[in-house]
Amino acid sequence: MKYAIFALFLLAFVDSLCSNSMGSDLSEGGTSKSWIPFKSYSRGNICQSEFEFASCTFNSDSLRNDSSTTSKILPSKISLLKASYTDTAKLVTLGLNSKEKRLDQLVIKNSFTKNLLGYFITFQPTSVVQPGVKSISYFSQFEGKKISSIRFIRLHPFGSSLFDTTVVASKWIEKAGNRLHMNTVKSKLGMQLLFKVGETLNPLLLAENEKLMRDLSFLEDVTFLVQTDEQNPDEVKIVIISKDKFEYAASMSLSSDNSDVEIINENMFGLGHRLNVGMAQKNAYLPQMGIYFSYHINNIFGTFINTTIGYSDTYKRKGWDFSLEKEFLTSLEENAGGFSFEKVSKYNHIAPDHPIELDTTLAYLSSDLWFIHAFTNPVSPQNKTLLSFRYHHQDFNLNREETLGRSQFLRDHDLFLGGISFTKRNLYKNNQIYGYGVTEDIPYGHYYELIAALDRSQFGTWPYLGLSLSNAFIDKGGRYYNGRLAMDGFLDNGNVKQGSILLSGNFFSNKFFALGDPCREFIKVEFLGGINRFNEEYLTINGRFGIRDFYASNLKGTKRLKFNFETVRYLKWNFYNFRFTNYLFTDFAFLSNSMNSIFSQNFYAGIGAGLRIFNESLVFKIVDIRFTWFPVSPPEGVSPFGTNLQGLTKSRFEDFLGRKPEGVRYQ
Repeated sequence: MKYAIFALFLLAFVDSLCSNSMGSDLSEGGTSKSWIPFKSYSRGNICQSEFEFASCTFNSDSLRNDSSTTSKILPSKISLLKASYTDTAKLVTLGLNSKEKRLDQLVIKNSFTKNLLGYFITFQPTSVVQPGVKSISYFSQFEGKKISSIRFIRLHPFGSSLFDTTVVASKWIEKAGNRLHMNTVKSKLGMQLLFKVGETLNPLLLAENEKLMRDLSFLEDVTFLVQTDEQNPDEVKIVIISKDKFEYAASMSLSSDNSDVEIINENMFGLGHRLNVGMAQKNAYLPQMGIYFSYHINNIFGTFINTTIGYSDTYKRKGWDFSLEKEFLTSLEENAGGFSFEKVSKYNHIAPDHPIELDTTLAYLSSDLWFIHAFTNPVSPQNKTLLSFRYHHQDFNLNREETLGRSQFLRDHDLFLGGISFTKRNLYKNNQIYGYGVTEDIPYGHYYELIAALDRSQFGTWPYLGLSLSNAFIDKGGRYYNGRLAMDGFLDNGNVKQGSILLSGNFFSNKFFALGDPCREFIKVEFLGGINRFNEEYLTINGRFGIRDFYASNLKGTKRLKFNFETVRYLKWNFYNFRFTNYLFTDFAFLSNSMNSIFSQNFYAGIGAGLRIFNESLVFKIVDIRFTWFPVSPPEGVSPFGTNLQGLTKSRFEDFLGRKPEGVRYQ
């Protein structure tokens, strides 16, 4: 373990040296085989108005192939920038007066209260009703032009705006936060680029590169602007505007039963490295404080390979893990794969993400290796055929004389898997979906996958078959529809074992307005059924698995049908960049051991309202405050009302590029 930690931190040190050396080489006009040469570094005045193009320059870090120290936005570019307004991500350009305080919208008679609220709260103008657009639409007008230069504008997390580059921090707390923050180094941002100076512009590649950078955990938002070169109409200059997140965060959970404190740095030294350190304690039977940590390096040496190492010694879990992984990031990539290793000496789950909690702790060793090769259609690069391979080994270090040692559910096994997939992915941009106002990239397309495998254990060799069909599309009004059908299972002596059937749907509406604020409707439907599952496996309708704030430990089944409805209203309030949504929801679910009785047994529902607090500039989770009423009489011992205050991670869209092959998650 200590050698693995030493190797990872040595790797981090070398990665930081490479980033710094790349930055110094590029800034002095050196060249890089993988990335873009820096030939000058320019810093000028910010434009004061969206129409002052003739005399303004960007405050920027430049990746250039020309010798000028500044690059002005000339009047002839007005049409280009105005054309970009059809794409909300390109509304970033210049001089939108988003800081105007509009307290006239509040009915406040007391002047002292009005002045006090005016210092803390601003009201942002509501965006247009339907700002969604295909991600490549903006870049398509420049297709085939030569890229003559690439420049970065790096914005601080507080007081700045991607939608108005003239805005700067004005309040003392914003300025203090920016002083504590270390901007992502320009060479690390350069490592995220998939194109370089001298190449021709590929609209699909730029659109996918925007998404790649927006998905980085240490960046709040990113946009690419393209400017035609005045002297050479066949060449374009690219300006990349990125806004960092404030990298520090802390979380705390205290109760009479246990306590947990965690500190996070999401962007160590501006290099995109993440460090998590925490302490946990179980007051009842293990009063000593245990520790845990993880260290993550994003995009090692510009290879787009990520690595993570973690260690924990707490009442929850004792063990360590290590992983290397390269995912598909664009439609033009041919290979993806990864390796992970985990050794656990004490845990009551069979894996960190497994939903079933066991009655006893156990120890196990797990290793996982997977690889995918993509065959791209040269005519339509978004259409791909994937061939995948995976080997998974898991060994439960149990005494063979114990009951658990003879469990088929907790069997030592080697899984050899192969699959073929047919995929197509497009991108669509919108906002105010799962985030408050940052640009959100919505993948849509299809993913059809067929998997065959052999599982070898002390109980014999079991064949495995799995089929998954996923499809998503966005209609002309901007409404999103996603559906999936999946089934899988092992075969043992002609019988299906550990089988699953999944049918799910996901929908969100276009924007509509209520009380002057934009709103959306969200609907999720899912049926999940098990076929000859083991006694240790079951389904519940607790919390995120069915009905929010509902918890009944003795309510279990093998088949579940659930519906989740939610109406979200995005409020215009802005308190130090904390934004708010309120929402109404209805959840109901059926749980049974038989399809014949699923509509007649164990039906429960929840109705409620909640408030979510966002700050896209921070790496903190979304704060969710919620109240729920259960109109159907809950089981004995369960209150008819539920409340919750928790941190939520932002929901993610299903992607269609390609992923590690795996079966249906029965949870």
